[in-house]
Amino acid sequence: MVEEFAFTSHDLLHMGKAVGRLSTELAQSTTYWSVVDALLSLLSIFKDAQNGGSIGKEADKERAHLSKKYTQEGAYLDYVDHRMLLQTVTKWEERLDTLSKNWVLCCPDTHIDAGRLVQGPKAFLSNEELSILEPLEIHGLTEAASSLLFNNFTSAEFMALRTVESLLKRWYEKRTGKKLGKTTWGEVLDKLNQEFPKKEERPKELLLLDYLRERRNEIAHPEAVSNSVQASTTFLNVISLCESLHLK
Repeated sequence: MVEEFAFTSHDLLHMGKAVGRLSTELAQSTTYWSVVDALLSLLSIFKDAQNGGSIGKEADKERAHLSKKYTQEGAYLDYVDHRMLLQTVTKWEERLDTLSKNWVLCCPDTHIDAGRLVQGPKAFLSNEELSILEPLEIHGLTEAASSLLFNNFTSAEFMALRTVESLLKRWYEKRTGKKLGKTTWGEVLDKLNQEFPKKEERPKELLLLDYLRERRNEIAHPEAVSNSVQASTTFLNVISLCESLHLK
């Protein structure tokens, strides 16, 4: 069984070009099979692509069917096959138009590799490190990574900080045996600061405490807006904290 592969924006571009060329060829009164064969073959590459609108699979079937009929060199499509294929290609064009409207193309303004951000937390943390996270914490990091991809820096930083509060709350309760109970956003960092007021006496897991509190206080103001550097730095600092915490 052939495994499906992810359909990318690069694939969408090449599929669109192939369908467009096929449409142009079929607009002529005479269409040579060799040209159609080459374009259908190109589209067939995407027969196992996920979310490719099934165009690759249909192109592969069309090619397999027509290649049995047009075996002579220099053959051109007869009227019936020409009209049928033209109708099919028109449907492909409509499908590609619908498919492309569901895609959003963006250029992330961050020094973090976009490919890793697309993969989310698993691109930054090992399986062991991921295993200490609660589902909502994984969701928070995933949302932060997604926000960075779309240059939503304030949202990215907020989600990263909200995630780190959850992590530090669980770390504190495990370390001290004390329950913090219900806390509002920001209270965890303040309570940790009260518990460990002197930097030199803080556990290594709290080396970023002052930075995290500063960023939390900064974006708590409605008029504050995070920039690329701030959001990216906070995200990577939270990832670093995930790597250093031991919650099991």
